[in-house]
Amino acid sequence: MIFKESKEMKINILPEQEDQLCSKETIKKIFARDDKGECIAFDIYEDDNMVGFAMFCNRSADGFGWFLWNYAIDAKYQNKGLGTKALKELLEYMISNYNADLFTTTYEWGNDHAKHIYEKVGFIEKAIVEEDGCKEVDMIYKVD
Repeated sequence: MIFKESKEMKINILPEQEDQLCSKETIKKIFARDDKGECIAFDIYEDDNMVGFAMFCNRSADGFGWFLWNYAIDAKYQNKGLGTKALKELLEYMISNYNADLFTTTYEWGNDHAKHIYEKVGFIEKAIVEEDGCKEVDMIYKVD
Protein backbone atom coordinates (compact mmCIF):
# COMPACT_ATOMS: atom_id res chain seq x y z
CA MET A 1 0.00 0.00 0.00
CA ILE A 2 1.06 3.57 -0.63
CA PHE A 3 0.22 6.48 1.67
CA LYS A 4 0.20 9.97 0.18
CA GLU A 5 -0.24 12.99 2.43
CA SER A 6 -3.52 14.78 1.91
CA LYS A 7 -5.56 17.57 3.44
CA GLU A 8 -8.96 16.38 2.30
CA MET A 9 -11.00 13.21 2.00
CA LYS A 10 -11.54 12.31 -1.66
CA ILE A 11 -13.11 8.87 -1.29
CA ASN A 12 -16.80 8.02 -1.24
CA ILE A 13 -18.41 6.19 1.65
CA LEU A 14 -21.80 4.58 2.07
CA PRO A 15 -24.63 6.86 3.27
CA GLU A 16 -24.99 4.89 6.50
CA GLN A 17 -21.30 5.58 7.29
CA GLU A 18 -21.55 9.36 6.98
CA ASP A 19 -22.36 9.90 10.67
CA GLN A 20 -19.26 7.90 11.68
CA LEU A 21 -16.76 10.28 10.07
CA CYS A 22 -16.25 14.00 9.77
CA SER A 23 -17.71 15.42 6.56
CA LYS A 24 -15.37 16.31 3.70
CA GLU A 25 -16.03 20.00 4.42
CA THR A 26 -15.22 19.60 8.12
CA ILE A 27 -11.94 17.85 7.33
CA LYS A 28 -10.93 20.73 5.03
CA LYS A 29 -11.77 23.21 7.82
CA ILE A 30 -9.72 21.25 10.35
CA PHE A 31 -6.65 21.46 8.14
CA ALA A 32 -7.28 25.13 7.36
CA ARG A 33 -7.10 26.00 11.06
CA ASP A 34 -4.41 23.47 12.07
CA ASP A 35 -1.69 26.10 12.44
CA LYS A 36 0.45 23.84 14.65
CA GLY A 37 0.50 20.98 12.16
CA GLU A 38 -0.96 18.53 14.68
CA CYS A 39 -3.05 16.63 12.12
CA ILE A 40 -1.92 14.52 9.24
CA ALA A 41 -3.98 12.67 6.68
CA PHE A 42 -3.29 10.16 3.95
CA ASP A 43 -4.91 9.00 0.76
CA ILE A 44 -4.45 5.23 0.75
CA TYR A 45 -3.58 3.50 -2.52
CA GLU A 46 -3.55 -0.15 -3.52
CA ASP A 47 -1.60 -0.24 -6.77
CA ASP A 48 -2.91 2.80 -8.71
CA ASN A 49 -6.32 2.85 -7.03
CA MET A 50 -7.18 5.24 -4.22
CA VAL A 51 -8.93 2.87 -1.81
CA GLY A 52 -9.08 4.77 1.47
CA PHE A 53 -8.44 7.75 3.70
CA ALA A 54 -6.96 8.09 7.18
CA MET A 55 -6.52 11.10 9.44
CA PHE A 56 -4.48 11.27 12.64
CA CYS A 57 -4.03 14.05 15.18
CA ASN A 58 -0.97 14.12 17.39
CA ARG A 59 -2.14 14.08 21.00
CA SER A 60 1.15 12.86 22.46
CA ALA A 61 1.54 15.98 24.60
CA ASP A 62 -1.74 15.05 26.31
CA GLY A 63 -0.72 11.39 26.73
CA PHE A 64 -3.04 10.09 24.02
CA GLY A 65 -0.48 9.38 21.29
CA TRP A 66 -1.72 9.64 17.73
CA PHE A 67 -5.51 9.75 17.61
CA LEU A 68 -6.99 8.00 14.57
CA TRP A 69 -9.81 10.46 13.96
CA ASN A 70 -11.15 9.45 10.55
CA TYR A 71 -10.52 6.16 8.79
CA ALA A 72 -12.49 4.74 5.88
CA ILE A 73 -12.25 2.58 2.81
CA ASP A 74 -13.96 3.80 -0.36
CA ALA A 75 -17.41 2.22 -0.79
CA LYS A 76 -16.42 0.33 -3.94
CA TYR A 77 -13.45 -1.33 -2.20
CA GLN A 78 -15.16 -2.33 1.05
CA ASN A 79 -15.48 -5.96 2.19
CA LYS A 80 -12.36 -7.04 0.31
CA GLY A 81 -9.98 -7.16 3.31
CA LEU A 82 -8.44 -3.78 2.47
CA GLY A 83 -9.57 -2.08 5.71
CA THR A 84 -7.54 -4.41 7.90
CA LYS A 85 -4.60 -4.57 5.50
CA ALA A 86 -4.40 -0.80 5.07
CA LEU A 87 -4.70 -0.05 8.79
CA LYS A 88 -2.02 -2.59 9.69
CA GLU A 89 0.37 -1.11 7.13
CA LEU A 90 -0.56 2.45 8.06
CA LEU A 91 0.29 1.87 11.73
CA GLU A 92 3.66 0.44 10.66
CA TYR A 93 4.19 3.51 8.45
CA MET A 94 3.41 5.86 11.35
CA ILE A 95 5.76 3.94 13.66
CA SER A 96 8.60 4.08 11.12
CA ASN A 97 8.11 7.63 9.85
CA TYR A 98 6.68 9.50 12.84
CA ASN A 99 8.18 7.54 15.75
CA ALA A 100 4.65 6.79 16.91
CA ASP A 101 4.42 4.42 19.86
CA LEU A 102 0.82 4.89 20.96
CA PHE A 103 -2.42 5.14 19.00
CA THR A 104 -5.93 5.81 20.23
CA THR A 105 -9.28 5.82 18.48
CA THR A 106 -12.99 5.54 19.15
CA TYR A 107 -15.95 3.95 17.47
CA GLU A 108 -19.67 4.21 18.10
CA TRP A 109 -21.12 1.45 20.25
CA GLY A 110 -22.73 -1.13 17.98
CA ASN A 111 -20.40 -0.54 15.03
CA ASP A 112 -19.21 -4.15 15.05
CA HIS A 113 -17.40 -3.77 11.73
CA ALA A 114 -15.12 -1.02 13.11
CA LYS A 115 -14.61 -3.00 16.32
CA HIS A 116 -13.59 -6.08 14.33
CA ILE A 117 -11.04 -4.20 12.21
CA TYR A 118 -9.50 -2.35 15.16
CA GLU A 119 -9.22 -5.51 17.26
CA LYS A 120 -7.79 -7.47 14.33
CA VAL A 121 -4.82 -5.08 14.04
CA GLY A 122 -4.19 -4.99 17.80
CA PHE A 123 -6.31 -2.22 19.34
CA ILE A 124 -7.84 -3.09 22.71
CA GLU A 125 -10.89 -1.61 24.40
CA LYS A 126 -10.02 0.91 27.08
CA ALA A 127 -13.34 2.45 28.11
CA ILE A 128 -16.95 2.97 27.15
CA VAL A 129 -18.08 6.60 27.32
CA GLU A 130 -21.74 7.63 27.37
CA GLU A 131 -22.69 11.28 27.06
CA ASP A 132 -25.44 13.28 25.40
CA GLY A 133 -27.07 10.26 23.75
CA CYS A 134 -23.77 9.03 22.30
CA LYS A 135 -22.06 5.84 23.38
CA GLU A 136 -18.47 5.48 22.19
CA VAL A 137 -15.80 2.89 22.80
CA ASP A 138 -12.27 4.18 23.41
CA MET A 139 -9.51 1.95 22.08
CA ILE A 140 -5.75 1.93 22.41
CA TYR A 141 -2.83 0.37 20.53
CA LYS A 142 0.59 0.39 22.19
CA VAL A 143 3.74 -0.42 20.27
CA ASP A 144 5.84 -3.08 22.02
